[in-house]
Amino acid sequence: MNRTSESILSLAPDASSAQAAKKLLSPGRWPTLSASESLLWGECQGSGQQPYLVGVDLRTAEYASKCSCPSRKFPCKHALALLLLDAAQQGSWTQAAAPDTLQKWLDGRQARAETAAVPKADKPADPAAKAKREAARETKITRGLEELHLWLQDLVREGLQAARSSSYREWDAQAARLVDAQASGAARLVRQSPGELTDETGEALLRHLGKLSLLCEGWANREALSDAQRLQLLTALGQPLDTAALTAGEGRLERWTVMGIHGEHYGKLITRRTWLRRASDGRVGTLQEFAPPGGGFAPELPFSSSGLLDVRFVPTLHPQRVLLGAAVAPIWEPAASTAPLPASIPELYAAYARALALDPWLEQIGFEIGPVTVLADPPEAQDAGGFAVSLWGSDPYLLLAQSGGQPMHLFGEWDGKVFRTLAFIGRAAP
Repeated sequence: MNRTSESILSLAPDASSAQAAKKLLSPGRWPTLSASESLLWGECQGSGQQPYLVGVDLRTAEYASKCSCPSRKFPCKHALALLLLDAAQQGSWTQAAAPDTLQKWLDGRQARAETAAVPKADKPADPAAKAKREAARETKITRGLEELHLWLQDLVREGLQAARSSSYREWDAQAARLVDAQASGAARLVRQSPGELTDETGEALLRHLGKLSLLCEGWANREALSDAQRLQLLTALGQPLDTAALTAGEGRLERWTVMGIHGEHYGKLITRRTWLRRASDGRVGTLQEFAPPGGGFAPELPFSSSGLLDVRFVPTLHPQRVLLGAAVAPIWEPAASTAPLPASIPELYAAYARALALDPWLEQIGFEIGPVTVLADPPEAQDAGGFAVSLWGSDPYLLLAQSGGQPMHLFGEWDGKVFRTLAFIGRAAP
């Protein structure tokens, strides 16, 4: 499997993890390094007496890692550094057997993958049992969100500055209770909260906690919501979609282009976002897939190719997520060489603001910006009006080489803070 420093760093959960991994690339920090076709493992000397034991499972396209460090990020900086050392062939590598703790982890992943691969016999649906399960699930979610709402009120009552003295364990404990309550989307927002503490004004944390409070209030008043609002709320809470109902009926085949693909870890799940753009009007949608580590995904749609697809937008207030309808195997072709769609940085801001007004739990939008000039240090994309966005996920020097130093068009994800570059579209028209 071809691994480059760029593809490895794109796995980082945030920019600080990527920078921290680069600082661990001194082979002297790694008294033990071992590599095989299925596993990388090593020992990284930290500030403590005992080195951290870290391993990376290479048996699937979505790398899974295990490390004895206390970090809550996946992959941690040690796993990223181990992959980077292997890609650069730095350090003294052996083929030593994995320690027992890593071998048990590998065996467990293999057993879970084999269990998941065994097809389950279809059972006739029992409406009464289904209604009972749904009622129990709603009761769990209600209790979990009521507890969360009280916790948020206490947090605000004590003052947001007091939140800075809270340990990560308090945030994790609240997130764990929400996972038990089957509100994984709320749990993810809680786990992201400590990342907002770096803002000295407290505005970022207050804005983030507002999203959580809105989830609680939305659930409490769910019966008064429209179908689109309720579906958006359920999606934000992490509830699975009824894909069979949403893709029922006859669809329509249209030509779509695969604009970019990005995978990342969400707690114990791996998600893959495939961004598609409709040829007829340029509308963008994202196909989201989730899998446990080692579970794997369906084969990727070919990047920068186009094909006839039956694409259905999930009918929320801000329809961006898509599902694929009838199983039609398209004939993929290289994307047609069309003129890039010009869009300035202010247009990116405006598009994000419109989407955020409809979906307060929005995480990112897919957007093409250009013509922009890339600046390497710090990585930024600047338009002709002097407006700029920070770039993440791509080597700025590679982009400069691809464009010959000329203004260019980029497609990527914008989350209101950084633009994650997924594709170089081409040079701007002269």
